[in-house]
Amino acid sequence: MGAASSNARSVVIPNTTGVIDISDDVVKRMTNGLPSKANENRTQQSSASGDEPSIGTGPSSYPNTVPPATAFYGEVPFTSMQVRQEKERELRENDTYWANRLKALEANLKQTNQLLEKEYNEAVVDVKKRFATSAVRQQLPPCQDLKAKVIECYRANQHETLRCTNEVQLFTDCANLHRIQLLQQRVTAEESNQKQ
Repeated sequence: MGAASSNARSVVIPNTTGVIDISDDVVKRMTNGLPSKANENRTQQSSASGDEPSIGTGPSSYPNTVPPATAFYGEVPFTSMQVRQEKERELRENDTYWANRLKALEANLKQTNQLLEKEYNEAVVDVKKRFATSAVRQQLPPCQDLKAKVIECYRANQHETLRCTNEVQLFTDCANLHRIQLLQQRVTAEESNQKQ
């Protein structure tokens, strides 16, 4: 047994539960690299009786003994029901977290929308105030029909412009009347602003 060099053995065990049960004897062998007591006892018994170890009762390199009672170090293993309950609790906590986060985001969005709407309304009022007088400027000039008659008369009488005196007088009277109306409107608006 001791003449040949020994190779290290490795054992792969599929682990579906997350817990591996090993005996104290295996822990000692792994930490110290020493043979197990049961293996030593068996070797001593077989050499004392002169018998070879029995084949077929178990793997040839492992003693044929009853494993010790299962010992768990650290946590107590969970049953599948406990694991399921834990996962369901985690899912509920996660749902609660995201529901609260969504509510906070919606509240923030609502507050932002209210602020933007308020600023928009203020900007609309400001634009209306600034461009209130421009509406008058964008209107068509007054007396356009009389202006067209004056231009037509001048084209017809290019060398005799005095024949258009009547049309020019009507156009001038219309323009003056419009100026007087604008001045009266401005004076009325200024007086109403001063009273406020």
